[in-house]
Amino acid sequence: MSTAAPLPDKCKSAGTAQGSYRADIRACTAFREVAEALAEGRDLDVVLHVIAEKLCLLTGADRCSIHLVDKETGLLHGRAAHAPTNIDAQVKQLVSGTMQDSFTREILTTRRPVALLNTLSDPRPIKSAMRRWNAQSVLGVPMVLHDEVIGVVYLDSENTPVEFSAADQELAVAFADLGATAIRQTQLTTRLRSSLSTVATQIEQLRQAASLEEQLTEIVLRGSSLREIGDTVARLLGKPCAIYDNAFRRRVLSSPAQSAQNFTPKLLDKDIREAPAVRESLAHLKPGTPTVIQPLPWLGLHHRLLLCAVMLDGDCWGYVVVAEHGRRLSPLDEAVVRRAALNIALERSGERRAGTVQWHTIEAFTGSLLRGDESLAALEERAEVLGLRLDVPRVVCLVAARQKDAPLQISPQMLAKRLTDRESPSAVMAAPSGNDIALILELPESADHRRGVAWAKNRVRAALTGIASEDAVNVAISTVAYAPGEDTRAFNEARQVLSCMHHHLGIPGTQFLTVDELGAGRLLLSSTDPTDALRYAHDALGPLLASDSAKTRELLTTLSVFLDAGWSVRRAARLLGVHANTIRYRTARIEQLTGLDVATDAHAQLTAQLALLILRMNGLLPPTSALPMTDHPTETSDQIEADEADDADVE
Repeated sequence: MSTAAPLPDKCKSAGTAQGSYRADIRACTAFREVAEALAEGRDLDVVLHVIAEKLCLLTGADRCSIHLVDKETGLLHGRAAHAPTNIDAQVKQLVSGTMQDSFTREILTTRRPVALLNTLSDPRPIKSAMRRWNAQSVLGVPMVLHDEVIGVVYLDSENTPVEFSAADQELAVAFADLGATAIRQTQLTTRLRSSLSTVATQIEQLRQAASLEEQLTEIVLRGSSLREIGDTVARLLGKPCAIYDNAFRRRVLSSPAQSAQNFTPKLLDKDIREAPAVRESLAHLKPGTPTVIQPLPWLGLHHRLLLCAVMLDGDCWGYVVVAEHGRRLSPLDEAVVRRAALNIALERSGERRAGTVQWHTIEAFTGSLLRGDESLAALEERAEVLGLRLDVPRVVCLVAARQKDAPLQISPQMLAKRLTDRESPSAVMAAPSGNDIALILELPESADHRRGVAWAKNRVRAALTGIASEDAVNVAISTVAYAPGEDTRAFNEARQVLSCMHHHLGIPGTQFLTVDELGAGRLLLSSTDPTDALRYAHDALGPLLASDSAKTRELLTTLSVFLDAGWSVRRAARLLGVHANTIRYRTARIEQLTGLDVATDAHAQLTAQLALLILRMNGLLPPTSALPMTDHPTETSDQIEADEADDADVE
């Protein structure tokens, strides 16, 4: 049996060169396949699997796994692997690079390959991991990107120790660099795709925003109402929309067409507003910046709310609220809600300006009507344009501060608005008169003179009561004007009454006085010194004022009611609830004490009436006498005629 002769050295050299050539071919082929995978833009995991497979083929390793660094923790997590069996799932659960893992820490620190010939005797690796994977020899190669280690490639052999040569290590470094390049390319591609997607999304949002802006602008130009704005927002966003004023009164609730008709979302209800988180959001709400209120399930709010304030002249007029419904809230929703709030502000501002212009027009007309500085024909023409009537019964009221020439804390417009409601036959006209306010109140057509004046007094009293002010005022009310041109006369009457109140009124608090209550006294008192007036009253009724006995109080009350009853004995008796002879007795007693025959003498009656008026205005009548400035019980015309006939018969 022959034995093969050993090859000469020349033959050995040729064989080695041939093997090296084949290895280079395999390496080049492997590089080409990896490069093709990169060029085709394959998924990063696919490229990493190709690298792991080729490294096993070229180095003779049994397994290859690739781990990437987590930038937040600094640890490495398994990403891809190649082995005779599929171990991807197990590798992806691996974490390396801990402080106990000296092997991996050395790779990260030196940024050079580290080879372990025998993992069981080498102190650097974690022994439990090596035994679990039955790794005899391991080569770790760093993946460096921009001078930073972003991962590690591990090659290992099972069962049999393998010494990874310098050539194997350099080859692994080259493929690790390819892996780093793949990661870099994937990151760039991902960023590019993300940018393109973002740009596409932004373009679509801009297109939608432009369309929504066009529709919102259209309703503003059309002069939209709050209802139209709410309906448009609900339709554009497909979400329920509500509009509240600053007192959280809901003015509008609009639902999208696709919602059920009975669907009413939880919005800014009282219990929601009182939740601490919502109170905080409302307190820090910035103009033009919508805010989101998170769900409050324990209060029944299971969806988010998008809220934006409506700012008008620097103040919060109200709120636009959109409920999350159908799809999540988006920046587009915020843009629409912000624009809706602006639309409401524009609409309210336009209404306010129009109302201000109209008010100034009415105010100027009211002043001309009271002063009488235009012809009757011109006033009637202006009244027709403003929709006002001059052929209806009306009175003029002057409202003034108790202290003469002191400014009022209320405006004519405010008072006119409070007086104009469903009970008003028409809009109340008002204008400034110096520091005072002049009002023209149309009376109910069914009211006679006395009832009409009483109605006007009660209306003004109620309006002033509803205005928060600590300052008392004087209110002077004219007689009734029935025809165009009589307003100037009524205005002068009210001025005379107001002058009497400023000079002679000593009763505290807000007071009302009519021309009828003053009677002829307004002509005398408007130009009389207060001291002289009081002296006159005491001279006329002195004995009745000298003592505060029950008898004198009774006589003063009888005198006051008798004079106010038109000197009718029977009317006074009925008003006081006594017999007619009692009235006759008391008037006789008054004549004995004062010398005034108030029962029959017209001059005595006028003297007594003027004296009582002065005392009333100064609050000097005894408490049991008729209250100052009060209306007497209403009597029918039949009763008055019967009383007058009876009085005539007696006389």
